[in-house]
Amino acid sequence: MAQRGFPPVPSVATMAALLLLAFLTLAIHGQAASPDVGTIKILGFTYAGDGCPPGSAEGAVSDDGQAITVMFSKYTASTDAGLDGLRKKCAVTVNLSYPPGFRFHLGTVTMRGYAKLDAGTSGTAQTSYYISGTTGTAKANRVIAGSFDDNYEFTDQFGVLVYSECNVVRDLNLVSEVRLKPGNPAKSAQMTVDSQDLKLTQEFAIIWESC
Repeated sequence: MAQRGFPPVPSVATMAALLLLAFLTLAIHGQAASPDVGTIKILGFTYAGDGCPPGSAEGAVSDDGQAITVMFSKYTASTDAGLDGLRKKCAVTVNLSYPPGFRFHLGTVTMRGYAKLDAGTSGTAQTSYYISGTTGTAKANRVIAGSFDDNYEFTDQFGVLVYSECNVVRDLNLVSEVRLKPGNPAKSAQMTVDSQDLKLTQEFAIIWESC
């Protein structure tokens, strides 16, 4: 009587190789992916606040969809304007268009501007973002202490990750604030207007993921 054969048992090395291949396949599929170049656009851009009066702000998204840049031309906090001038704010709403199957969060914000701060004063730039219809707000802030008189550029990471929803496009809301501490006794301080192009610039890094 013929005996029924059994399939050969894979060797330990073969099993290890198969497990490694499966792991690498999962890792590849789990990696962050971005929409195709040119498919991410700004459909709407609105703003309001005493740091961004009408006609003083504009926004753009990079061709590869990896960054949003917002520029302000009249965003200035100054001790010369009394108490009202010590704090300026602006809320920007961006309506992004991008293909389905992706979600995003903001990784960092890079701020460029100018500050002139006497010794004993300080200036704080704070930026936060949230996505309409979702919970959570991510914040980043930077303090510049006087004495300081120069252009500045710094990049800060948002403290938490706030994600957009998959296959649902919601408004991205960017809220910024610049405030001064004039010291005691009060001294002169001014922050945010760039001395070269008269613009405060914020650049937000967009981190995309497939979903």
